[in-house]
Amino acid sequence: MKKAISVGLVSILSTMLLVGCSATTSNPEAHAVEVEHKHLTQEKVHKLIKKAGEENGWKMTEFKSNAIIAEKIGENSESTTVTFGKDYIDITPPNSELESILEDAL
Repeated sequence: MKKAISVGLVSILSTMLLVGCSATTSNPEAHAVEVEHKHLTQEKVHKLIKKAGEENGWKMTEFKSNAIIAEKIGENSESTTVTFGKDYIDITPPNSELESILEDAL
């Protein structure tokens, strides 16, 4: 009986450990850009990202309050998600063209 309880307890603890560790995700394809102007609000960063993308031929679609889907339609169609805050921008998957556009705008 003690052995059965011990095996059951070990199984439960192992399962909890595995579930807890697998709940954390990381995206190796994400590419963060720091926003140097700390005085910008998240709303201002949002407007600057959208305007800069549209002015450079990207279709900017609202996704969440802190994310925009950027699409470049044409011969080499591309799509990426720009997640942002007042002091950072994450571009997933990375896109060097869009990154430099946004760095110049901010």
